[in-house]
Amino acid sequence: MGKVSVLGTLKCQDGKAAEMEAVLGAMVEAARGEPGVEIYSYHRGEENTFWFFALMADQEAMGNHGRSEAMQAAMEDFKPLMAAPPQMQVTTPIAAVGLDL
Repeated sequence: MGKVSVLGTLKCQDGKAAEMEAVLGAMVEAARGEPGVEIYSYHRGEENTFWFFALMADQEAMGNHGRSEAMQAAMEDFKPLMAAPPQMQVTTPIAAVGLDL
């Protein structure tokens, strides 16, 4: 089975962007070193919008990441800051510069 990418956006509550940045940084640290996590990144857009991109070695790595103890703990800090549920799409990467597909 091939690699899996995840793309998404999320919005935080007004006045919570700095807290959200700190929580997202902690989530990245929690993912660091997890087997099969090749890229795990958050990006700040306009106002309270954040963008997410991840590249996983395969579906199993993605599942293991979501079930990890560190990620479950990080999600508890993340949820109260959100203005709405995150919008995430799981995709199959087909072509890229800079990614080993």
